[in-house]
Amino acid sequence: MKKLRAMALILFLGACSLFLAYRFSQSPGPGQGGQESPQTTDAHCNQGLWQYIYNPGRLQVLSPCISVTGAVEEVRKEADGDVHIRFHLDQQFTALLNEKNIARQYGDLVLEPICQGRVRQADAAEPCSQYNGPYFEPVVGQRYLVWGAYVHDADHGWNELHPVTSMQPIETIFE
Repeated sequence: MKKLRAMALILFLGACSLFLAYRFSQSPGPGQGGQESPQTTDAHCNQGLWQYIYNPGRLQVLSPCISVTGAVEEVRKEADGDVHIRFHLDQQFTALLNEKNIARQYGDLVLEPICQGRVRQADAAEPCSQYNGPYFEPVVGQRYLVWGAYVHDADHGWNELHPVTSMQPIETIFE
């Protein structure tokens, strides 16, 4: 009977050790928070911005709030008042891209800050009429930490952050 209890105790302790080893191997270490995959937290994304998006049904939400880092490649004003930004992602975020991002956006993720300029598209005028920010002035070549909803744009077929909630410039440090 003592041998059976001892064997059960050893198996139990072994199982606990394996469980703890697995849990710690899945947790990012200090300072590794966003290095492997996009950070997600609703505290950084203003879900109220969705009321200013025209025809939101075209956007399939893949994740309601993520962050990515990279550099602005191109900035273009759209007729709906949004700004279309081609954003070259840092290597650890490239899994967010699909074949349309590769083929039609030169391998970049699309960022769409909403209601940033004059609206020239009739069906977008009403949603943007009460918009009061945030506003962004992205600079080509500048690196940013960007927060927003990660969506699939069914009209175009590519993935994007839409709406963008935050764009914080990142300083590049060379050692």
